[in-house]
Parts: sequence; structure tokens; C-alpha cells
Amino acid sequence: MKRTVKLRAFAKANLSLNITGVNDISGLHELDSVMMTLDVCDTVTLFERDDERIVVKFTNADVGENNTAYNAARIVHDIIGGCGYDITVEKGIPIGAGLGGSSADGAAVLRALDVLYKLPTRGVDMRKTALSVGSDVPFMLTGGLARVRGTGDDLFFIENKLELFIVGLMSGSVSTAAAYKTFDELYREKMYCPTDTDGLCDKLLAGDRTALSHMGNALYAPAVKLLPSVGSDVETLTKLGAAVNMTGSGGMVLGYFTDLDKFVKCVQSLADRKVYVFGVGKTGILHEHIGDA
Repeated sequence: MKRTVKLRAFAKANLSLNITGVNDISGLHELDSVMMTLDVCDTVTLFERDDERIVVKFTNADVGENNTAYNAARIVHDIIGGCGYDITVEKGIPIGAGLGGSSADGAAVLRALDVLYKLPTRGVDMRKTALSVGSDVPFMLTGGLARVRGTGDDLFFIENKLELFIVGLMSGSVSTAAAYKTFDELYREKMYCPTDTDGLCDKLLAGDRTALSHMGNALYAPAVKLLPSVGSDVETLTKLGAAVNMTGSGGMVLGYFTDLDKFVKCVQSLADRKVYVFGVGKTGILHEHIGDA
């Protein structure tokens, strides 16, 4: 009997994103970022097949063959062999927003395969495998609130004691590769740290509302250069009383509130825009079903 696993894979937001340099070995930019799980998710279902093929299908979105769900499955299959998989991804996380939807899908596939095959006992190093799929994937596997450093391999989890209400405006799509290329053109030292990450973490842990004044994103200026509407949306949300930060490399801008009434008034004021509303999530991956197909 073939088995199936169904999971929900949750989005993330970057409360801070400092670029601290470039890794000498991989050439990837090294970060110092505070990441937080949001309560919007993709639903990922994995079925065992009778052959060794890996087939990934997306609903609610047009995603090409080169995707993290497939890559995660292929990396694991090349190590453990066995049957192939049918994978269905129902998109709930907006694409191209900087909310980590692609990484969430890769993390969900890794977790589903771990549930079925106990991957560490089959020679799969979960940490290294997650990093090989994407730098955000190790965090997405666990979720919560964490300070993430390096190329995604150094995670320090903290407890968030601050209740947050979040509104999002999609400014457009920004290519992550283009954002980093533009960053390198703007900052010749290839590092920029606009955020006091220590202060941000301390205040989140203390439930201090002034934590939001410590947010920042080193990719903001590159994103605005590539997509000026990012800057316009920051101004819009700031005027409505939000503490504002772009997430990832864009193009979604998030406005944070600690006061529910002010949050509601902000959403009402944006009646002419498509508005996304988020709460804080607690876990990166949530199991919905494990059993026979």
C-alpha cells in the first residue's frame, strides 16, 4: 500500500535583514536576519508512486519545472532511492513577495520524506540537505522566531512576547538575483547593516513595543531602484501609522501594529487596494495527514 503525507508549510517575514559580507567558499551573501513565521501557508501533499518518477504539480499558481519542491525530492531520492513521488502544492503564500513560499515548499517536501523514511537513518543529513535546497529552508523546517546568520546555517531561536497585527501590500515582483546584484552595485563593500539586531531580539523577548523601531532591510534600496512602487507603498503604510519593513528581497511591504484598533483603521483606509492580512505563526510545518494513499 502506497502512503501519503499532507502538510501545511507556513510563510516567513524578515523583521531585519543585514548583509554582513560574502561567503568565501560559496560566494553567497551572508546575512544577519530575524525571521518570523506568518500564519499564511501552502498545502503540500506527497504520494508514493509505483515507479521512480518525481512529479510536482501546483494549483492556484503557474510555477515552472525548476522549483524547490522538486529539487528537495530529487536530492533525497538520489540518496535513498526507492519509489518516486507525486507532489501537489496548493499555493496560499503569494508568489514573488519575499515571504519564503518557495523555501516553505522545499521544507515541506523534506519533512514529508523524513516522516515516511526517517531520513537521518538513511544517511540524509537534514541540516546540510535543507541548506542545499535553499538558505531559508532550515528556518522554514522549524519556524517560529529566530535570528538567522551566515548563509542560513546558524539559527538561534527566541521567544516572541510581542503581539503583532500585520498588513501587507504587494508592490510587484522583484527578482532575488537582481536585488543582490543591485546591492553589490550600490554597496561596494558588499555589506550593509541597517538594523540593530541585538536590540531587536532583546525587545521582542521583553515584549517591548519599541522593538519595531529596530526593523530594517539592507535590500530595501536595491528593491526600490528595481521597483519604485516599493518605496511608494512604504510611504503609504507609514502615513497610516504602521511600522514598516520590506520582507526578503521584495516585493511585499509589511506594516506592523501592536494596537488592534489602529491596525483595523489602516486596513479600512486601504479599501482601494488588495490588502493581505497576517498574524504571527508558531511553527514552520504542520502535519495534517499521514496514512495510506
